[in-house]
Amino acid sequence: MSEHVTPEEQARIRKSRRTLLLLLSMFLAPVLASWLLYANMDKVHLSTTNKGEFVQPPRQLDAAALGLPADWFAHHLTLAYAGGAGCDDVCRQALHVMQGTRLALGEQTDQVKLLYLSPGIPVADVTQANPGLTGRDVSSDVLRAGFDGADAPKYIYLVDQHGYVVLRYPLTQDPKFILIDLRHLLGASEG
Repeated sequence: MSEHVTPEEQARIRKSRRTLLLLLSMFLAPVLASWLLYANMDKVHLSTTNKGEFVQPPRQLDAAALGLPADWFAHHLTLAYAGGAGCDDVCRQALHVMQGTRLALGEQTDQVKLLYLSPGIPVADVTQANPGLTGRDVSSDVLRAGFDGADAPKYIYLVDQHGYVVLRYPLTQDPKFILIDLRHLLGASEG
C-alpha cells in the first residue's frame, strides 16, 4: 500500500523541516562560533583602547600610610610618581610630564591631582619647584607595596578615585598617551 500525500501535506512537511533546521541552527551556531573563536585565538587580536599598561593586579594605596587624608583619592584621578632617594633628571622629567599633561586637560585640570612619593628625602624642595604637586616622604616598603619596587621610577602611574594604581606609563613613551587616557576616563566619569 502506498500512501498518497497531498500537496498541502507536502508543503506542511517541508515547512516543519525548515522550522526544525532553523531551530537547530539557532542552537548550534553559537556553539560553532565559540569553538571557532577558541581554536583561532592566536589569530584574533582583541585590544583595549587604553594607552597605558595595566598594573596587574591593581594595588590599592593606603592614604594613611602615605600621610594623606582618608578621602584624598576620592572624586579625582591621580598621576603619581614614585621616585628614588633623590629627584634626578629622570624624576624632574616625570614631574614635568605630569604637570604638562594636567595643564593640557584645560577645564578638567582640577579633576586630576599630582602626587610625588619618595623615600628618605625632604620632598618640600621638589614640591616648591612644582606648583600643584603634593609630595610625601614615605618608606621604601610602602613604595614597593603600591608600585613596582626598584622599577617604579621608570613609570608614571594613574591612580583611580578609589586609590587603586591601575595604569602605568613608561617614561620612554610619548606623554600624549597619558593625556588620551585621562580625557577618555574623565569623559566616561562625567556621564
